[in-house]
Amino acid sequence: MDVPAAATAFRWDAAQLFAMLEAEFAQASTASEADTDARLSAYEAEADALLRSIADSGPPPLEPLARLADLQLEAAVQGAAHAEAMPRVLELVVRLRVGVTRAAADWPLDRAVQEALYEIVYGGRIALDEALAQAGPETLPALVHIEDVPSATPSLDVEGVRIHSGDILLSRGGAPTSALIARGNDFPSTFSHAALAYVDPSSGEGTVVESLIEAGSVTSTVEEYLASKKHRILVLRLRPDHPALLADPMLPHRAAESMLARVRAEHIPYDFAMEWEDPSAAFCSEIVHHAYRGLGVDLWTLRSAMSAPGLVDWLGSMGVREFTTLVPSDVEYDPQVRAVVEWRNAGALMEYRLDNALTDALLEEADRGARLGYRWYALAGARVLKGYSLVQGAVGARPTIPEGMSAATALRVDALVSGIHPPLVAALTERAQRYRAERGHEAPYWTLVALAREALAAERASLAPSLSSPTRDR
Repeated sequence: MDVPAAATAFRWDAAQLFAMLEAEFAQASTASEADTDARLSAYEAEADALLRSIADSGPPPLEPLARLADLQLEAAVQGAAHAEAMPRVLELVVRLRVGVTRAAADWPLDRAVQEALYEIVYGGRIALDEALAQAGPETLPALVHIEDVPSATPSLDVEGVRIHSGDILLSRGGAPTSALIARGNDFPSTFSHAALAYVDPSSGEGTVVESLIEAGSVTSTVEEYLASKKHRILVLRLRPDHPALLADPMLPHRAAESMLARVRAEHIPYDFAMEWEDPSAAFCSEIVHHAYRGLGVDLWTLRSAMSAPGLVDWLGSMGVREFTTLVPSDVEYDPQVRAVVEWRNAGALMEYRLDNALTDALLEEADRGARLGYRWYALAGARVLKGYSLVQGAVGARPTIPEGMSAATALRVDALVSGIHPPLVAALTERAQRYRAERGHEAPYWTLVALAREALAAERASLAPSLSSPTRDR
């Protein structure tokens, strides 16, 4: 089992900042429209000056980047308090993301740069989410256009978005396991799944190539891809000045075409071990990575680890063996790609925030020694079901327990999905509703995590044996 010895999880050490933001929100709520406009104008002017300095700098300017990350949050406070200001907040967040990611193409990549990009890109998203939680998700469009990235590859229109062959599709599902994938790494983030778009140059039809836990590598129509429950979708595209793309403008199409041909020609099982160097099995990120790597483009330049001891134990019990790997969301911070458009399920914003907060609290418990479990006598039945699943797979049916997943792993996954998540999300929802009734506004995310800890403590006795008690104190 390859566990990174020296890796450490990113810690957003922002307790003082969060306290300041709460105080600013209270102040902004009583401010006049003129005061809000003046505050946003000052933020915009400061941001533009910092972006100019970044564009002209040589080495990565870490101090200005840190200030830009804080500016996004401070601007979001104004949008949270005044819904009419949300379009300006969105425009500022998008402008910062585009300016910083363009500049980052020439920076040497190290841990400091990785953290700076994370605070800008992911930080901008959570700034918007927190503002939307207060102002209302309807105050911004569900579809946000980030950057018009040109491409020579075949394309099709999908609900007003031009998708090109070779585009990378990041998404976040609505299942508890999706939250675990998104949050369970050294840079907790948004997305839990990666897929590759292919557009047939003759028919113009679109196909999505992906790897699913329950089926392995598959293809689906665009309509089928969109029909499955998703909280978010982000479209990424190779940046137009990439040397490989300048040499071959059709490279993304050829990458998607080669992977599509392979998936159609052979069965590629899901890679539960996450051993990304071995292409004989593939989890979702490997589909994209190996497609491009086969043509000389090594994506996931910034690879984070899964180093927290509790997380390693949980994932190890689910079959993971490689803990420095291709985390789906990490490709978003790769300077080789650009973000084109992001879609948000506006009606599911609260569900998304609750799932994240619960998962963060559960991972804290994992670090304290809490483990996923099941009743000992359930294993015999699960093994029988696993045998039946092998028969299902042999006759071409989708197995009840996925290929490559053991009976014990299936029970642990079920413990999370059925035994732990439902009662905790109900308990957290009740606490969040009480907070809103008492304070007159939604709980900010850092408060949701605290409420999730409370819910977990209150429900702990009822969660056994799905979740054991911690073996270490905080």
